[in-house]
Amino acid sequence: MKRSVFGLAVLVLGLASAAQAGVHNMSGCGLGSMIFKNNVKGEQILASTTNGLFGNQTFGISSETLGCTKDGVVKADKRREVFASVNLQKLSQEMAQGRGEYLNGFAALSGCKDQAAFAKFSQTHYQKLFTSENTDASALLQNVDAQIAADPAMAKACAS
Repeated sequence: MKRSVFGLAVLVLGLASAAQAGVHNMSGCGLGSMIFKNNVKGEQILASTTNGLFGNQTFGISSETLGCTKDGVVKADKRREVFASVNLQKLSQEMAQGRGEYLNGFAALSGCKDQAAFAKFSQTHYQKLFTSENTDASALLQNVDAQIAADPAMAKACAS
């Protein structure tokens, strides 16, 4: 039993430095999200179960390791990135439609106070935001920032 606890502690501490990069999924921060990184249902269940069984999210939040912070699951400067990664497919659909809850949340995380204007903007600029079928969250964020910067009205509406 002592060896298991010691082994788990070594594993957690070993992953702590890797966790600083902030790999997150729907299960939040913690050992489970470090081991099970894919955002698919089965792995998310395993990640949540791992986090629950070992109580490591509490440790991660209090020690600011395992991708956690004291005030929540994700550091503030990474929230938009994590949101886009987790919800990329929904964002793509809602940006194409020019409306939706995920799009409104993304607008808020992007600092855009006028969600309706952002929704219309994202629909109008959809081809420039999603430049290919393989556009990932990082490319989407770069494209959104570039398109906002190029549009004076949106730059003003989305000033952080």
